[in-house]
Parts: sequence; C-alpha cells; structure tokens
Amino acid sequence: MRRSFKLLYCASLCCLTSLCACSKQPPPLTAPSGEHPSYAEQYPTRLQNLRTRYAADEAKARAALPQLQPAAEKLGNANPQTVKELFELADETGKSSAFADQALESETVSRFWDEEKQPLHQKIGGAVSYAGKQKECPKDCNDDLGGVAAGASDRAVEKQLEERQQRVGELHRFIEDHEEQLGKSNVDAAEKQAFALAQVSHIVHVRLELYRRELEGSLSDASTVSATLDRSVKEADAVLADDKASKPRKALAEKRKASASSAKSTLDIQVQQAKQALGEMEQRDKQLLADYDKAFDALIESLEQKAKK
Repeated sequence: MRRSFKLLYCASLCCLTSLCACSKQPPPLTAPSGEHPSYAEQYPTRLQNLRTRYAADEAKARAALPQLQPAAEKLGNANPQTVKELFELADETGKSSAFADQALESETVSRFWDEEKQPLHQKIGGAVSYAGKQKECPKDCNDDLGGVAAGASDRAVEKQLEERQQRVGELHRFIEDHEEQLGKSNVDAAEKQAFALAQVSHIVHVRLELYRRELEGSLSDASTVSATLDRSVKEADAVLADDKASKPRKALAEKRKASASSAKSTLDIQVQQAKQALGEMEQRDKQLLADYDKAFDALIESLEQKAKK
C-alpha cells in the first residue's frame, strides 16, 4: 500500500512539475533583504540558526524511531487493528498541510517565548508584585507570587501550544470514535503516541525539507550581504573621519561599525558551513526517510500480526 502510494505520488509530482515548467511563474511578492544593513548584520546568525534547528529536529526524529514499536506495545489490551489504523492516520496527518501550518505557527510562538522569556518574566512578575502591593500583601509574598506566575506562564504556553496542535487533523476525532476498541484506560496514551508519531512524520516528510529550502534561499543573499556590510563600515568610517560630525553621531557610527564588522568577521565561515550543510541535507533527508519507513513498516507489520492472533 505504501509502495503504491509512493509510485502514485511520484507520478503526480512529475505531471505537476511538467505543468509548472510550461506555465509562467508569477513574480515574487517580496524583495530581497540583502541590501538592508539590519538584515545583513543578523545574516550570519540566521544561517547558523537554520543549520542548528535542522540538526536538532533531525536528531529528535532519529531518537524517536527506536521507540515506535515499544510505544505501541504499551497500549496493552487495545484492539491492534484499531491501533494500526490510528498510527497510519498519524503518519498521514504529519504530512498534511494543516498540520504543517500549525506546527510552523507553534514553532514561531515557542521560539519567541524562549528568546524573550527573561523580559517577559520580569514584566509578568512586576505586574503581579504591583497588584500585591495594591492589596497590601507582604513583600516576601509579592516576590514569591511573581516568581510563581512567571513559571506558570511557561507551562501554560507550552501546554496550550500542544493542545492547539493536537486539535489539527483527525487524530482526536478518531480516538473519540474508537474509544471502546482502544479501551478507556488507553485513550490518553494512544493520543500522546499518535501525536508523537505525527510530529516525527512531519519532521521527516516536511520540516527538514523546509529548512533545506530556506537555507538555499538565504544563501542567495550572501554576496549582497557582504557588500552591504562593507558599505556600512565605509559609511561609518566616513562619519568618524568627519571633524564636523557631532559626538552623538560619531558614537552611533562607532556602534554601527562594530555591528557590521562583527557580522563580517563571521560571514565567510557561516556561508561556507551553510553551503557544506546544504550539500549534505538531501542525502541526510533521504536516509532518514528510509529509516523512518523501515521503522514504521515494522510497527504496522507487528500490529497486523498481533491482529491475526
């Protein structure tokens, strides 16, 4: 079944590619950012982050593969045919556009929260402490409440993102419809395992390729970014050499020169490492997909054998 699906998918893709080649491509909706100094200064970090996130998700998927079959065995007396259908649905869910859209949205929110956690904690704790003072609570109590509220916000955001992602697709509906076959005691575990499988399927079939495409697109800005950084340094030097420039303007020029020079110092190595990673990604993706298919097929086969007993 999976092999037939792959052949059909490849044939459809070839037809789609042929049609696209014959049709006129629409112009891009956005302009390149390589000439913008702010983007250029962040560019080396952007390349590094793409490589890091790709490697982290690849490692996450690889770590999950050996756990697929043991996880299914933990469902105890659940009907194996129903579990098989649930996991096949989870595999397909991870490939869906709806799941991918929500996963990317959750990823953006999660990254924002992680990167801005400290100032957000300070604001949350400050607001709680201020409310406590208005209620004439003891200072120690105010400080404790602020810390508790900040910590609770982390858990609340993580939990809400997880629940939001789980609402996408048909997994929850399938589990509700088949509670009797799964067994009421197995429902929570079945939902967690199905969702985890959908996440792995998403990484293997969708997310890693999106990283590759984003990295490939970003590398097209490399030469423009290099020129922009050189221009920023040159413009800053002109201000610093100008005897008529004000002290604040020279201070700003020093700041801009330092930022551009710092980015320029790491640009070549980050571009080189990004190109090397890009050259390896396609083969790494193919190998991970093959390993995933092998692990998933073994899981489905074991459930089929169990259903025959």
